[in-house]
Amino acid sequence: MRREAVDVLLWDCDGVLQHGRVDWRARLDTVVRPGFAERVFEAELPALRGERPLRSVLEELLAGESVDGCVPMSVEDLLDVWEQFDLDPDAVAVLTAVRRHGVRCLLATNQQDHRVRFMREEHGYDDLVDGSYYSSEVGAMKPDPAFFEHILDDLGLPAERVGFVDDVAANVEAARSVGIRAVRHDPESGAPGLVRALEPLVPDLGTGAR
Repeated sequence: MRREAVDVLLWDCDGVLQHGRVDWRARLDTVVRPGFAERVFEAELPALRGERPLRSVLEELLAGESVDGCVPMSVEDLLDVWEQFDLDPDAVAVLTAVRRHGVRCLLATNQQDHRVRFMREEHGYDDLVDGSYYSSEVGAMKPDPAFFEHILDDLGLPAERVGFVDDVAANVEAARSVGIRAVRHDPESGAPGLVRALEPLVPDLGTGAR
């Protein structure tokens, strides 16, 4: 049976609308020492939940990594890690096509305060979408169902009127657990794959997404 289009489509960013330029896990482990990247991204978690600024957690991390009073990298070097990505113009074109279909498009993404500012100021995300739910501003992060419950409460819409696209299976399942119509996008499939993934949420999208 053909399903109606959603009223709102929530978009993940990393892996859907934007992609990293380099393998930063490998680079951090090479520049500093094996396992350093994992410690960096673990330290980021409180910032992703909006509990602390990213700069503060990185300063604390680097202080603990010092050897004979010398730290392996500067805070600025580490902050630069989160700036090394590019928007996917083909994916943005799909998003624009979804909006032309009359569907509101909102970001629903795990980002700390530094990345939020960079995405807004350097990549103009506020002009690309109709609104944003950043985890550091929500106070919860995917795949915690509380992240999606907050969005539903804020939208005031039935869950079945809301769609969500993400490249991470756990995030898709979390959204589905609260009733959101969520689909998974494989980044390797590119924009054509994104259109196919979104077809259950925005029927006939393929006719105007290219």
